[in-house]
Amino acid sequence: MSDENKDVMQEENQNILELVDEDGNTVPFEHLDTVQIDGEDYIVCIPYNEEEEEVTEIVLFKIDKAAESEDCLSQVVDENLAERIYQEFKKRNADQFDFEN
Repeated sequence: MSDENKDVMQEENQNILELVDEDGNTVPFEHLDTVQIDGEDYIVCIPYNEEEEEVTEIVLFKIDKAAESEDCLSQVVDENLAERIYQEFKKRNADQFDFEN
C-alpha cells in the first residue's frame, strides 16, 4: 500500500467515533461536524458502515462537559432541538453534502 493511501485511510479513521451502547456493544459512528446551538456543542454523526454508501440517518449527540472526567455524549431526543441542529449543519455544509429536502 502506498504512503498516500495510508495517509488517506488514517485521515478517514480520525473521524470515526466508537461509542458503547446500553448493552455494552461498541458502535462506530462517523463524525461529520460539530455545531453550536445556544452555547452548547453538538456533534452530527452517521452510523459508520464501510460497505454502505447511502446515508439514511444522522445521529445527534450533545457534548456534556464533565469537570473531572472525559466529556460524555448524550443523544439528542428533543425533536425541536434536533431540527435546529440539523438546519445549522445543513447551512454550514451545503457545499459538501447533497441534502434531500
